[in-house]
Amino acid sequence: MRSAPSLYSQQLFFTTKHITMKSLRIFLFFVATFAVAALAKAEQTTMLKLKDGSSIYGNIIVQRPGVDITMAADSATFIISDNHLYSSSSKRVKYEDLSRPYKRWALKNNALKGDANGRYLVLYEIKTNRYTYSQVVKLKSSTAGTHTYHAEQPSTYKIQWSDVQEIVRTIPSSYANRYLDDVVITTKGNTYQGTITSQIIGKQLSIKTSSGTHTIPVEEVAETRRVSHQESFKVNEVANYTNTLLLADEHTKEGIIIAQHYGKKAADKYVTLLLPNGNTENIQSANIKEYRTAYSDAHHEVYREGRVYVNEFLLTKAKTKSEGDKLLYVDKKVFPFPEGIVITFKAKTPNLQAGWHVVALEPLTMESGRTTYGYTPEIKNNNAIQPSSAEMVEGVNTISYTYLSPGYYALVSPDYKESYIIKIVK
Repeated sequence: MRSAPSLYSQQLFFTTKHITMKSLRIFLFFVATFAVAALAKAEQTTMLKLKDGSSIYGNIIVQRPGVDITMAADSATFIISDNHLYSSSSKRVKYEDLSRPYKRWALKNNALKGDANGRYLVLYEIKTNRYTYSQVVKLKSSTAGTHTYHAEQPSTYKIQWSDVQEIVRTIPSSYANRYLDDVVITTKGNTYQGTITSQIIGKQLSIKTSSGTHTIPVEEVAETRRVSHQESFKVNEVANYTNTLLLADEHTKEGIIIAQHYGKKAADKYVTLLLPNGNTENIQSANIKEYRTAYSDAHHEVYREGRVYVNEFLLTKAKTKSEGDKLLYVDKKVFPFPEGIVITFKAKTPNLQAGWHVVALEPLTMESGRTTYGYTPEIKNNNAIQPSSAEMVEGVNTISYTYLSPGYYALVSPDYKESYIIKIVK
């Protein structure tokens, strides 16, 4: 469930009747670029950069030209100054009660407080003169009276148009054939095809093509398009989103925006919508109140079959070596977990409740003279620890251990050859 920050100030920077023709062109250009091209593939990331230095990462899902932009965000970093701060409150959230993204983020960033008796993260609710940000963690404060907060979980943010400075899109590290290209046609007759990576609002855009990155002033943009990178695929076969246009008469049109046309006359400013039946329809830009985007691949499997997770991190199978009656663990790197948190293993398969348990490993000497950790049959029997709790929720098996002491532990089962190793640190 996404949490949406409320807007403290309902006064809009612009209303439609107060937008000048030049401003309207800039606003519509902005919508065209990123309502059409918000994401061609889920692995691309869009960053909304605000004038105060804040940044929000995710997908643009709603745009109201000259009014506001709504982001479905995965994470965000907010810069808040004392003179904009309305109120601040905080609470301690036990590690076990954190959301999955925050559990991972807190461990990776060594952000947990507390000790062996329990660890927690301090989460804030911040209200400014414009917005409310919930479930954020404070990263730092400066002597100049500014504070940096971070959100690390799915949230929806509605940002006033006047607060947006730039939109930045990343280029996936590797492309398949099935993706969409951006095409920019200029008033000078130049055509660029690639990926629009940045737009500074009302000033310029940057498009990366096979020949390099090209920066184009907004007043020189005549048309933007979306085309399939591979001509053998149709746009609606590649796009993983659907656009919905809310019109001035409150009716809606659904399809995929494939072009935005600009010009000096009102008749030359229109959006081309690819309809579900394959036809296209031109809709006057001035008649569009709101642009919405829904993504078809927003849901991903959280726990994959045949994988084991510990505290929401994917575990790799341990590397072992047998010498006589010794089973030796020879993994070079083991992710450390701080003492004082509940260690929880999860898996769809195997069934972790069917005899799985952890064994506290002990230092053993290998034939080479090297010391590592492992167990003998006697150690395995004496150091076996049964789960403190076990359950199955929505097909996911879970076993948990409360406050393991520092050391190395192996997750083992009598029915499986593979095992997994973790490390608990002070």
